[in-house]
Amino acid sequence: MDDIKKFIKQAEEEYKKQHPPDFMTHFNYVVCLNAISAELNIGCKLNIKNKINKESKMLQKKLNLTKLIKRNLNEEYETVKQNQAFAEVCVPWIAVKSYYLIFNLLLILDYLVSGQESFFNSSHERLLRRFKDRLGRKEIAFNKKIFNTSFQYSKVMSLQIKPGANLRVVNINLNERIVQILKKLIDYKIEDFQRKEGIKNFRSKKNREKKKDFLDKDTVNIFEFFYWYRIKSNYRDLEFLDKDISDRQFSDFYKNYFELTGKFYTSLKELINDLSSKRLNKEIL
Repeated sequence: MDDIKKFIKQAEEEYKKQHPPDFMTHFNYVVCLNAISAELNIGCKLNIKNKINKESKMLQKKLNLTKLIKRNLNEEYETVKQNQAFAEVCVPWIAVKSYYLIFNLLLILDYLVSGQESFFNSSHERLLRRFKDRLGRKEIAFNKKIFNTSFQYSKVMSLQIKPGANLRVVNINLNERIVQILKKLIDYKIEDFQRKEGIKNFRSKKNREKKKDFLDKDTVNIFEFFYWYRIKSNYRDLEFLDKDISDRQFSDFYKNYFELTGKFYTSLKELINDLSSKRLNKEIL
């Protein structure tokens, strides 16, 4: 048994040496989310019976866009399976495409729940906020509690993580890994808050108090991963993509991100078809 543990530890250390720490961090987070999303589904608890008499013209536009994005991802994935080297070209865009697939599904879902065409004009922030609120009120619920639960920023940031835990690939503590992901999302939110408020740093007492107020007043849901990875895909946080990473690792990263996206797509698609049957007398996806 000791020999096996020693072998695993050596293999893990060797693996870390071969890949940049920032790549390993993001790779581990995507793998974790993909794993915990297995057999995911989502249902609506609202008693929706009323028909939508006049179907919105925006609905078909959003449906067409959703189908185009999904088809594009499917085709990319098939190409990556045949040629791992192609993944290096696809990985920088997977977060953007995945998010816009989810974003348009949420717009369609919002329209079917509310029955109001104006909901198609929602901003990204308002749409995500409304979805989180619906989860909080249990109007809509995933079959996995972790995706229904929102956590206060300050409470998450107060949790301690062992140094280097984000780089582990074996003997992982799942709860600790989820906290790591939540902390990463909050880091992105803090950076966004800092940018919008024009705060250079948090050294002054005034700015530290602003940060404290920010951390105390809002919550994070792990579902927000899609939004924040889309935002950060255009910034320095994904600079690891320019480093020396093997074709296999690019391929594995893409594969896990694609599968994760597919699980949310399937669960949202099934809910949309259920609601559209009630609202429009037909399945639309």
